[in-house]
Amino acid sequence: MHDEFRICVRSSGDPRRLLQALHDTQLDESDRLALGRLAMTHEGDHVFLYADSDSSAERAKTIVEGVLARGAIQGEVSLWRWHPLEERWEDAAQPLPSSEEAKAAEEARREEHEREESASADPAERARAQWEVRVTVPSHHDARELAERLREEGVPVTRRWRHLLVGAASEDQARELVERLRAEAPQGSEIVREGSGLLFWSELHPFAAFGGLGN
Repeated sequence: MHDEFRICVRSSGDPRRLLQALHDTQLDESDRLALGRLAMTHEGDHVFLYADSDSSAERAKTIVEGVLARGAIQGEVSLWRWHPLEERWEDAAQPLPSSEEAKAAEEARREEHEREESASADPAERARAQWEVRVTVPSHHDARELAERLREEGVPVTRRWRHLLVGAASEDQARELVERLRAEAPQGSEIVREGSGLLFWSELHPFAAFGGLGN
């Protein structure tokens, strides 16, 4: 079942301290496989991590709580799930409605996710994607549309909430992709090209920071 989850950390200090601690966290193979790719960002005194399954979100929540404890960082951690029918975040502990309409919507999301996973599973595409462009668009709907359009063209992309991680085969291709997205992405989108050597499909570090770790 494809869902969208958000780990929310309300920090009593500078949230960038937690962002940096997560960025520096060394994870074992089981954690990397369980997490997949997460989008990580912050707004005000909140840090958010976005996942696409309950198991990934639960593992991320456990890791975040451990990082807080080891770093003596004060923060309140909660887990939220996106309600696709009412289009709002809810406490992940609350079950989604069991109506036929809700079941049909969940089934449609599952089938879409399977298509997305199949489209991005080509080993040749993964091998070619050595660079990464990170895009944040103004709305959830905009993100879905842009991700679908890129996938239809064979561009490797992972979407987490309003955040897209788009793969490119080379630095030049990444630059071209940035220019294209600046022209095609909705007004107000934020687009960042990552530095040399970052492997888009690598599981070495699941936490993909949007908005940077600095000011």
